Amino acid sequence: MAGGVEDDPNLKGLSRIFNSQTNRGRANVNLNKMAGDAVDESQFKGLSKYFNSQTNRGRGNTAKATYAFFGVVILYFTLKPKKQAAPATK
Repeated sequence: MAGGVEDDPNLKGLSRIFNSQTNRGRANVNLNKMAGDAVDESQFKGLSKYFNSQTNRGRGNTAKATYAFFGVVILYFTLKPKKQAAPATK
């Protein structure tokens, strides 16, 4: 990684591992690609064509499916019939 020191012996404890000054403390994450950036949609096959995190349409479809799922669960529990009490017998 460019722009950082390999390890800083002056840092002690967890700050030696979790910091933003050394290569060891930085997360190796590529933050250059965001949703909505140019993505080759031909690489998606099957359900990932509709539900993915790299296109705005895919993220929207995922959110809509989540809302629909919770809506169905709420409807199920509100509309299901209540249990009948057993008739009292003598």
